[in-house]
Amino acid sequence: MNKKPPIFKHFRNIYNQNPWVLVAILWVSILPSIGALMLGNWIYRHWSEINLAPIIEPEIALIYCISGTVLMGLAFVPTTFFAVISGYVFGWQAFPYLVLAYTLASAVGYFLGRILEKDSLDLLLEPYPKAKKLILEKKGQMGSLIFFVRISPVIPFAISNLVFALLRTGIKRVLWFGLLGMLPRTLLAFSSGALAGSIQEALSSKSSVWQYVLIAVLLIVSLVGIYAFFTKSVSKKGN
Repeated sequence: MNKKPPIFKHFRNIYNQNPWVLVAILWVSILPSIGALMLGNWIYRHWSEINLAPIIEPEIALIYCISGTVLMGLAFVPTTFFAVISGYVFGWQAFPYLVLAYTLASAVGYFLGRILEKDSLDLLLEPYPKAKKLILEKKGQMGSLIFFVRISPVIPFAISNLVFALLRTGIKRVLWFGLLGMLPRTLLAFSSGALAGSIQEALSSKSSVWQYVLIAVLLIVSLVGIYAFFTKSVSKKGN
């Protein structure tokens, strides 16, 4: 009778076969928080020295989009942090560029994850055949999972990019369903920055009552959607 291998032995097997996937998991789990702390501290200390031109200027918009794509796509900072700072610094004129930047960042994160993947999902799920079978059965319905994962205010952007790559959801689904899912939480983060009265307020984690209500609503919608995805019967026609 086969026994489930101990968790440390399981991860050792993964490391032996594809160590980079474990490096990627640690990277997307830890680095964004460190990056937000470092960048936030730098902005706070040097705010009086920063002179920014209006983002409406094409060259500034281009630099902004490239910077956002790199910072979010390579998991240097969380999307929420980037959205809050963007809202405070540039105001609502920057919102379309923010949407473009995180859409491009989704593509970057997904393709990097696919490069590292190399059948890593099979390795990760080796001790869990039921979970592996369920994911295979839901292969054609990944669009709804992407949407409900993206809409969640607590699931990090970088981690979800890696998960989507491991699940091989497809870049089109990641971009389109991810865009729809990210809009509500991005609007929430961006508006909190745009409405902040000072850089200190923008960098703080304080939220108003209505923001807490919206966060709770998004969290509930996400949890219900993810739960339904994994529990409802498989239909012949996926999204």
